[in-house]
Amino acid sequence: MNRPDTSAHIARLLTWLSAVRPWLLLCVLASLHALLWVGEDVSYGRVLLLVHVGLLLMWQPLVGVHSRVEARGLAALAVVVLALVVFYGPRVLSLWMLLLAGLIGGKVFYSTSRGPRVYYLGALAYLITALFTVALPRALPPGLSVPAGIAPLGLWLSPLALTVMLGVSGHERADRDRDVLDFVSGLFVLLLLAVLALGTLAAMLLSGVDYLRALLGTLGVLAAMLLLLSWAWNPRGGFGGLGVAFTRYVLSLALPYERWLESLAALSERDGRPEDFVARAANRLLALPLVAGGEWRTRGGDGPAHEGRFGGRGAQRYDFEHPLLELALYTERPLSGGLVWHFNLLVQLLGQFYQARLRAEELRRLSYLSAIHDTGARLTHDVKNLLQSLNTLCYALQEADGPDDAARANALLARQLPVITARLEATLDKLRRPTPADGEWMPAPEWLLAMSARFAGQRVAVEGATDPDQWLPGALYTAVAENLIANALQKRLAEPGIVIVLRLGGERLSVEDDGSAIRPEVEAGLLREPVASANGLGVGLYQSARLAEAAGYALTLELNREGCVRFALAPRPRDFSTEP
Repeated sequence: MNRPDTSAHIARLLTWLSAVRPWLLLCVLASLHALLWVGEDVSYGRVLLLVHVGLLLMWQPLVGVHSRVEARGLAALAVVVLALVVFYGPRVLSLWMLLLAGLIGGKVFYSTSRGPRVYYLGALAYLITALFTVALPRALPPGLSVPAGIAPLGLWLSPLALTVMLGVSGHERADRDRDVLDFVSGLFVLLLLAVLALGTLAAMLLSGVDYLRALLGTLGVLAAMLLLLSWAWNPRGGFGGLGVAFTRYVLSLALPYERWLESLAALSERDGRPEDFVARAANRLLALPLVAGGEWRTRGGDGPAHEGRFGGRGAQRYDFEHPLLELALYTERPLSGGLVWHFNLLVQLLGQFYQARLRAEELRRLSYLSAIHDTGARLTHDVKNLLQSLNTLCYALQEADGPDDAARANALLARQLPVITARLEATLDKLRRPTPADGEWMPAPEWLLAMSARFAGQRVAVEGATDPDQWLPGALYTAVAENLIANALQKRLAEPGIVIVLRLGGERLSVEDDGSAIRPEVEAGLLREPVASANGLGVGLYQSARLAEAAGYALTLELNREGCVRFALAPRPRDFSTEP
């Protein structure tokens, strides 16, 4: 019941935090300066410390505003805050300021915009000034010499950096990466300030000088060392420095992994089963440093799981998982977090290559099934045409009443049975030895005569003038012509008296009739997909169009109007724009 109200309150709180966020860091440093003003008063200092920590928690960039903190994290935070309150004093406050300077130093080096960088530089300048003028002198042992006016001077001068932050606080709104922290840069700032503090203390104890001289001397030595290190890192003048040596060292560490990746890419080009590819790639992991052996196991997919081993066993075992692959590596020494992440990346890449090989196998299987389907579809089409021819012969025999009809029927049988026998043998030969879609080539005049004999007695006009030296893909032209004429004969049953003409001119074959036009809803999918119809129109045409396409031809509905419906088969025009 109260959950919507709670969500509304949380949403308003988050909106308010986003609005006041540019001022939160100022409040954090102001509360810290109040702690420095309190000085030795521990009671007021602990109260102000709680306020300071609360403001810091609202500003901190380590955990996002919408992130959920687990109970373990809250318990650790409570222990840290309790330790700060219990052991509060100048030394704890100095250590706390060092940590805070490292946190803000990580923001200085990460910010790319000028406004946010100046903003965080002002905060870092305040922390460094307050640390070395107020907090650290109070934390020194009583016997060391500290100038009397350095702490009051620091209390009054260090807030000048806060005025710089006031002038650019609005620019923090433009910092898109304000919730991101550069840990390496922050750690560098923390260690640098710690060296400066400890070096100052060491100089005071060893040389017996006062705090100010020790601080300035340590600061000079540290600046000289940084200057020398920066010159050694990039000496210019055509010489490579420590930066080049470090880059070469990092690249040399990655070289074995790069070689393994190259071998992985080379193995993926070889033929073989996917599990054999995984076994060979896993064996090559032995060339990587620290790898003593391992085990692998494939999972997922429709086939059985496969497993194998390579190398020997080591003292340490690391398990890596991919949705289709499990890999365990044995090493003689424990691996660092970076190396574990590196090996996990390699295993993920191996899993991706294995998945690609599985998909290639599946595509090969589907291509095989498609080839079987296409062969079966062509044979089914041929058998259907044979059955239609036999049905026509049976119908002619049934209609023969007198001696003259019987004589014509016998003549028709004498002409058609050899043709049907030859076609049946060709179909059986395709079943024993699949042929391409275009089949065997034959002379155009011979094919035209075969079509004339094939459709004699069915009132189909066969016309054409061909070159004696011209050859045609006989199986393709025969399959398309038989299908088109069979559809026209089926149409003649509903529209008696229509004229059917098969015409061959050059390589162009056309079949037309003078019946009614094909309906628009049927024409939309004709030759592109199987079309549902009462007489089956469209399935055979779809298969014929696919056969023609596979052979480099195009079957089209050239004309569709009342009184003339024409289908045409012709070679597809070549696209010279795609040729080199």
